[in-house]
Amino acid sequence: MKTYKLLINNEHFEAKIVEYSPTHAKINLNGTEYLVQIEDDKIQSIPKLAAQEKAVPLAPAFSSSADLYSGEIRAPLPGVIVSILVSQGEEVKKGQAILIIEAMKMQSEIASPFDGKIDKIFVKERAPVKEGDLLMTITGAEIKVPPQSKPPQPSVEEPIGKKAVTEKILRAPLPGTIMDIKIQVNDYVHEGDVVLVLEAMKMESDIYSPRTGKISKIYVQKGDLVQDNDPLIEFED
Repeated sequence: MKTYKLLINNEHFEAKIVEYSPTHAKINLNGTEYLVQIEDDKIQSIPKLAAQEKAVPLAPAFSSSADLYSGEIRAPLPGVIVSILVSQGEEVKKGQAILIIEAMKMQSEIASPFDGKIDKIFVKERAPVKEGDLLMTITGAEIKVPPQSKPPQPSVEEPIGKKAVTEKILRAPLPGTIMDIKIQVNDYVHEGDVVLVLEAMKMESDIYSPRTGKISKIYVQKGDLVQDNDPLIEFED
């Protein structure tokens, strides 16, 4: 069970998702467990959390997890990409919103942690992401040069020039319900093709193929409930 460290209005929160289903979520917030009922999108009422002394803002902003040596912007928590607010090559300022992510029925802005230029965007709208997934990279003067170190030596088992093989099984990035299956066994797909549609946290998300290859097995059916890391499809070697 992962712990998510949040800074909201200069106050620190530690949150754990103890249990999740399409109808409810059990969340441990600073040591206190809350049962949150997930209501229909048409109902605008916000669930009340008992024993909470201070109200938590509905949509906190995150500065994201960033590596100053590489300029990598990574997801601060699991969720679904709602909107991408910038494009490749665009200049951004520190604190500027660059993405909107939805998690646990809350939409939160992801802000740039420094001034720079959007180098590459690795996600698409409606795509689910895990905590730590690479969202985009930024170049700029604030990005530091990493200290010099010796290049890694190749291991005996991995000859020089041999590339790592992409994992042959595509797994669920977060809990949800399979809404549609876009492929069949023996179909040949390309990297980036939509292969499944997953409903998570009341939002449908496209699941993209991580590699080019032939589908050898499909583990799920339309309507199935899946948990984080459950196998979805398998590629032929």
